[in-house]
Amino acid sequence: MLTGTGFRRDQRGRASPAIAPQGRAAVTLALAVAALTGAAATPVAQGAPRAQAALSGIIVSPQPHTPDASRHTQISFLGAKTATIRRVIVAGSRSGSHAGRLLAYSNGQGYSFVAARPFVAGEEVKVRVRRASGRTFSYSFGIATPGHVRLPRPPAIRRSRIKPLSFATRPDLTPPPVTVTTHAAGTAPGDLFLGPIQTPSQPYAQVGKTGPLILDANANPVWFYALPAGVAATDVHPRVYNGQPVLGWWQGQIIPLGFGRGVDVLVDSAYHPVATIHAGNGYQADLHEFQLTPQGTALLTAYSPIARDLSAVHGPRNGVMVDCIVQIIDVKTGLVMYEWHSLGHVSLNESYAKVPSDGLPYDPYHLNSIDIAPDGNLLISARNTWAIYEISPGSGRIAWRLGGKRSSFRMGPGVRFAWQHDAHLTPDGTLTLFDDEALPKVGRQARGLAIKLDSSRATATLTHEYGQPQHRVAGSQGNLQPLPNGNVLVGWGAQTSLSEFAANGTLLFDAHLPGSVDTYRAFRSPWVGRPADQPAIVARKVGSGQVTLSASWNGSTEVASWRPLAGGDPGSLTPSSAPVARNGFETALAAQASGPYFGVQALDAAGHVLATSAAVKAR
Repeated sequence: MLTGTGFRRDQRGRASPAIAPQGRAAVTLALAVAALTGAAATPVAQGAPRAQAALSGIIVSPQPHTPDASRHTQISFLGAKTATIRRVIVAGSRSGSHAGRLLAYSNGQGYSFVAARPFVAGEEVKVRVRRASGRTFSYSFGIATPGHVRLPRPPAIRRSRIKPLSFATRPDLTPPPVTVTTHAAGTAPGDLFLGPIQTPSQPYAQVGKTGPLILDANANPVWFYALPAGVAATDVHPRVYNGQPVLGWWQGQIIPLGFGRGVDVLVDSAYHPVATIHAGNGYQADLHEFQLTPQGTALLTAYSPIARDLSAVHGPRNGVMVDCIVQIIDVKTGLVMYEWHSLGHVSLNESYAKVPSDGLPYDPYHLNSIDIAPDGNLLISARNTWAIYEISPGSGRIAWRLGGKRSSFRMGPGVRFAWQHDAHLTPDGTLTLFDDEALPKVGRQARGLAIKLDSSRATATLTHEYGQPQHRVAGSQGNLQPLPNGNVLVGWGAQTSLSEFAANGTLLFDAHLPGSVDTYRAFRSPWVGRPADQPAIVARKVGSGQVTLSASWNGSTEVASWRPLAGGDPGSLTPSSAPVARNGFETALAAQASGPYFGVQALDAAGHVLATSAAVKAR
């Protein structure tokens, strides 16, 4: 662990956190065990806040003295076992006493008190908890006053000559094209996963629709889910839910201030809906982070504009700022198991962002990633403070900072980063992140970074650097994904491209989206898609008695070839020629038969029939 308790090695040499018996580590373990593994919570020991100690292993949120909880907040008791809590008394300083219900989490590791009516903006809420043991506990938190958000004027529309992809078999699917400029041997196995985003300066009709997009190794579409105009998808990649592979992403509206209002979506291997995950406590899920744990909980971000006195950072007394919130959601019940607010823990003075002079909300933090650190703490990245934070969930306190104005580590040569995204910490103390270096521009180029953290010496040492191939900075977004074979995939965010590097830094793969269509993150991962619908087919007459077939099957990852079929009636089609190798999303085949009915069979690599299309007549 990077907080002074060190690592220990098991018999196989793998690193595992050595949990300290006191203080922060015990509080952390309560969250890690209760929220992630479903086991019993560890009691809070000496060194935790007095309020938390009184609860003996129960982590409450909103945490004591939170200044800006939602009017619709639940009061969460993570780690509470059955019958641990006998009574919860809740009263607002303006709204008075609140009745409510205690609702249990699906893993049995706690409850949320759900008030029967909302709280009142600006009031203080006092909570008194009586436990089955007879002990009582009291604490309070504040309710935010929502801030009025004035959106900036959209930029002028620029016309574009970019043409989307189009398919005869699926005219409803028009994804943006992806161009490969480098493709060498040695790339990792798996498909590519993108969430093309339509930027305001690029007219929607000129580049086709946007939505979750899977590409094969040659950047040909495998699956595309077209979203309505004005709706975007981010963070598209495979996950595991209830022990089964699923595909997940965030979906919603991206407002010009740079955050999202939407939901998190899961579909199965047939692309049927599995779950829609909402942020709790009256918030909407933000685009920046969505993670699933093996125990059916989701980590997500939410952005909340609130009224705030900003005079301490040279802003107006009656200003509006955006607080950034971390939530852990019980997917099955939708209850909020845990919530953490940046405000009250991270000083506004840590931010490199200036208070806007045009009346737009101040965004001091811009939280963009969440991870569970090896010691069970939360690891978050805040773009606008240029810092990574490890958070002790029980108290909400910051255990350490990397980067920014108050770094806990001495930054070695090349470690400094700015406007970063996508921070993750491995058990051996290596932290990976995407270094944007803009906006505004600070450095020479965007980079993927691997940084070794030494807690005993409080040093941060650069171990690997992956530079943007075109030597450009990224004004927003981006990610770094370590791959199982030792390679690294880097999504360049606003630079509208993605690259794969070998472990030694050699560029193996480089691909580009068109114009100002970008993808928040990019991933490479194995995925088996088995759509429930039939393959699509179009048969066209192309001359004297000749017919050409076009075949596709949106979402199937197992099609290796297509076998053309023909016959005199729809129910008696037979193979009319040898199979033809799949060639991108849509494959052309010569019918070599008179028909008049035609079809195709989708074959896997072993020649087995996966599915058969409907029979159609040539047009």
